[in-house]
Amino acid sequence: MAVMVALVLAALLSQHPETLSLIGDPLYPLSLSKRARAQADDDLRTAHAAYEKAPNDVAAIVALAQAHLALGRLGDAIEILTHGLEVDRDDPRLLLERGRAYIALRKFDVAQRDLRKAAEKLPAAQCSLGLAQYVAGAFAPAQASYAHCDDPGVFKYLSARRAGAARLGSGQASRPGSGEGVERPQIDRGPASSEKPISLPGAVSKTPPQEPQAPSLVPAYFDAAELLIDGQLDAARDRLKEIVQKYRKDRWMEPAYIAAEADYARLYKPPRKHKKTNRH
Repeated sequence: MAVMVALVLAALLSQHPETLSLIGDPLYPLSLSKRARAQADDDLRTAHAAYEKAPNDVAAIVALAQAHLALGRLGDAIEILTHGLEVDRDDPRLLLERGRAYIALRKFDVAQRDLRKAAEKLPAAQCSLGLAQYVAGAFAPAQASYAHCDDPGVFKYLSARRAGAARLGSGQASRPGSGEGVERPQIDRGPASSEKPISLPGAVSKTPPQEPQAPSLVPAYFDAAELLIDGQLDAARDRLKEIVQKYRKDRWMEPAYIAAEADYARLYKPPRKHKKTNRH
């Protein structure tokens, strides 16, 4: 009986959303494959054992928080990091991790507070600060933050363009008096084919099958963002809607997904409700 009660409670907890999307949809803990879930659970057990031995060690705190984040458990991760910050409220590593978790929680203003403070001692926090500003629609501040980011991906270009910078051709430099310009980055769109290797009947593989690699959301989001920049709002809305609906179950914590959701929320038109009319 006790086992059955525990299973029921676990099922109820698993149905509880971690947060709401920017258009009000519930976002649940990540849906993982059986193999990925087993690995994530194993990582969580290892991190928890290390944390119990040294609950005030920053590395142990960060590792445990990241193990929860891998399962989509934002609330648990933020609680662990907040507890760590009670010991040292200015530790930049804890502030950076909590700021990143707040971005996934869709609390962009709170995230920026943590990340600004982290960036005072940890330059790498500029990248996450830029993302928090970008998804909040503060494109000029995001551009300034990404100027100090070593690995800005596509967001340095997109924040600059959306802050008013012109697009330059490949290798083209800004001309005096023409205003600031940015060069469009090269987008890695992955392999041209996603076909699986052919296996002959009866053949035995010497290596275990690899987990299928999920396609990057960056190219799809980048294309949608360029449509926004070009003023093609209807086309952009359709692209963003596709990303948001297709990947909401298992990709909602990724930066490109959050950016797509934020842009879609600004363009979102809720379904019209038909008014009931009284018939006499």
